[in-house]
Amino acid sequence: MIGIKRTVIYLLLSSILLSSACGAVPTVAETETETEKETAEITTAVTGEITETETEAETETETKTETEAEPAEPENKALIYDDIKALWISQYDMSGIYASGGKQRNKEEFTKLLTIVLDNIVKNHYNTIIFQVRPFADSMYPSEVYPPSYIVTGSYANAHEYDPFEILIELAHERGLSVQAWINPMRAMLTKEIALVSNEYKIKQWWDDKTLKSQYLPVVSDRVYLNIGEPEVRQLIVDGAAELLSKYDVDGLHMDDYFYPTTDASFDLKTYNAYKADGGKKNLGAFRKECLSELVKALYETTKASVAGRIYGISPAGNMQTVINSHYADVKKWCSEDGYIDYICPQVYFGFEHKTVPFDKTCDRWQSIIKTDSVKLIIGMSLGKAKSGVDQYAGAGKDEWSKNKDVLLRCLQYTETLEKCTGVAYFCYQYFYNPISGAEESATKKERNNFVPYLETITWQ
Repeated sequence: MIGIKRTVIYLLLSSILLSSACGAVPTVAETETETEKETAEITTAVTGEITETETEAETETETKTETEAEPAEPENKALIYDDIKALWISQYDMSGIYASGGKQRNKEEFTKLLTIVLDNIVKNHYNTIIFQVRPFADSMYPSEVYPPSYIVTGSYANAHEYDPFEILIELAHERGLSVQAWINPMRAMLTKEIALVSNEYKIKQWWDDKTLKSQYLPVVSDRVYLNIGEPEVRQLIVDGAAELLSKYDVDGLHMDDYFYPTTDASFDLKTYNAYKADGGKKNLGAFRKECLSELVKALYETTKASVAGRIYGISPAGNMQTVINSHYADVKKWCSEDGYIDYICPQVYFGFEHKTVPFDKTCDRWQSIIKTDSVKLIIGMSLGKAKSGVDQYAGAGKDEWSKNKDVLLRCLQYTETLEKCTGVAYFCYQYFYNPISGAEESATKKERNNFVPYLETITWQ
């Protein structure tokens, strides 16, 4: 069990160099984003993210021949399972647990509710939680890099009264659960919300600076985003990860699919024009891809510079065409070269009868782009359509989830045929239980009763 705080030097982690050169080859095509539809479903449901100093052996006394010292095994290692059985715990699952009446719940109430959640997770045979700590360029824990999240404190104007993430990690590790800290890379708060943020945070300083505001923090549909084409902006994201990894006993870092929110050139026009004026030759799509890859690589290196054994992975949307062409995520590069990710976890939130992205063929396609043994495959699934019973984008297969109650069982069984698969991840807790009352979600009960027992014994080794 891992329960000892790590003392990683923050300055070491945040000193990773970020290149400003950017590149790859894109095309631009608008296709559906499954994650956005899942988010809409959930939002509706809820209204009611050691210095690893090597210990060297002491030299022998001068009377003995000095021999080369070998580093000792690190005192702490990350808790990572060979077969990963993960559950995403999102901001939507936790919102009512964190806060009540516009302020943070007292520590005793929070701990009691969280204990029920974690016990239910263990009861359903999961060994890993992917816990959201940064949904909107904010923080679910006290941070010097990002402002407190309103989801925890009740308002962007409020500070944390205590550290809920510290409690989560302790309780999770007591139950043998691996904890992957989940961050959103580019999405930030709404324009009306950022006005409440304290100016002690860099993101607010940029917002208040007329020159930097439009260049560093573009707005799309009234939501602020981080422009990772700027090295200083990428560094902020890396600094946040470095702080997280140095402060908490997490077992890994997890980044989801909120990358570039638009194909519109105006999003980062000033940054791209500056790149071109400086002699840059790449087109806009290639520029964006390379900037995102620079960020991914820096986060990987930051993770690896911390505690031994920690892993870093990314969960892109399931439709690879969308991911590459619209989100500018060079997943083929990340999955074929060492030094970018430890695992790819596509959100394959589809049934077998989906017209354009059926589950089996989509999984096969994701596996096919993995060209290095250093990258593993984890298949992401969701109970969202098991609850709604309809997939309006599936064509002739739109009613597959209402006609069948073993879709996720067959999906789970299919992952056993994937040679590079080492686990699965499910979205999300509230599709199993009501986060506050602890009552089972009746709409997904039949589907869950079919696949959860199989989850207990499945292995991919």
